[in-house]
Amino acid sequence: MSMDSNMDYGIMEPAVMVKEVTRPHMKRVYRNIAMNDRVQMYYWRMAYVAVRNKELPTAMIRSIGRRSNHIGTCNQFWRTVTYEANRVKVLEGTCRCKDKFCHNCNQANKMVRKSRYLPYLEPFRDSLYHITLTVPNCCGDDLRATVHHMSRCFKKLKNYLDGNIKVRDMDLLQYGFQGCIRTLEITYKEDCYHPHFHVVAVLGNGNALEHKHIFNEFSRSKGHEDRLFSDFEIIIQRMWWLLVNGKRLTADNILGEDSGLGRYSCVVDKCQPDDLESLFGYVTKTCSEDNTPMTYENFKCLFLALKGVRQIQPYGVFYGTTKALDTADYTAQELRDYLTYDEQPVRRTYERWSSLAYDTEYVILKARYQPRKV
Repeated sequence: MSMDSNMDYGIMEPAVMVKEVTRPHMKRVYRNIAMNDRVQMYYWRMAYVAVRNKELPTAMIRSIGRRSNHIGTCNQFWRTVTYEANRVKVLEGTCRCKDKFCHNCNQANKMVRKSRYLPYLEPFRDSLYHITLTVPNCCGDDLRATVHHMSRCFKKLKNYLDGNIKVRDMDLLQYGFQGCIRTLEITYKEDCYHPHFHVVAVLGNGNALEHKHIFNEFSRSKGHEDRLFSDFEIIIQRMWWLLVNGKRLTADNILGEDSGLGRYSCVVDKCQPDDLESLFGYVTKTCSEDNTPMTYENFKCLFLALKGVRQIQPYGVFYGTTKALDTADYTAQELRDYLTYDEQPVRRTYERWSSLAYDTEYVILKARYQPRKV
């Protein structure tokens, strides 16, 4: 599959007009706040059970209590600046909890990640590939160990691809790996968890990567057309299996047909705009694969498994880009052009979102430009 070099990723065009915070947006905020009630209840329950059964360290129990309080007040108060003559309130920011399970923060974080990373992906748009790396499903008790093991294996895979670790009689540098952004996603159904990595990588040698001609055990998938794989995909499938299962990475093991060696389902395709939604999406969702709400048991397993785990990690040419760029919607000059009257703001305050949602006297604008601190 080829990708049009003019394909629009929605990347580099800055906002050229001041945007208002619409009433439908505020209604979505309300729904997210209501959905956080379930998560807050799960935090309370986990803290109570941990204290009663002495299951967790005291410091972690206190942290759970703080998380419960923070998620309960997330997005309840908005920091605004009022321009009285213009009847305008500028939203400078909201009080967010930044919790992995918060509906509000997950959506906000997704937009922030795109703002930070997409401009760095733009120069490589013709050589971006989306890689999905999977492992067999695991139960909740094994989830944390599985996630940590996958992270260690991925670092080794990256080192093989960029030449820091070499395989005798194999030239992995021919695929032109320059760097990647790796994100973790976990889906689940009852006590069955499916952790996997979404990776956007800069690769060269497009002919070798895109020539799909090999049929194997992963070519047939229920509900999908049969799929063929490239030589590179077959190599990655075997290398990933060897790394996860603690086997040696030799040319014979990678390229050979030893029946005692397996593969894991891994695909490599030209990166499309929809793939970036997976890359910058949620680490996990609050509903299972069959769309049933997350249970307390699911929440507890995911919370313990993800504690201290980095969801998104850049490597190579993308290393050091996690704190990049402004995410502002417009500049101070654009705001001045928008206002009818030339005035200084009369007050800065915190207001409940509920009062702003039903305020018909003022227009609410998105956050104004804030210079990035160096």
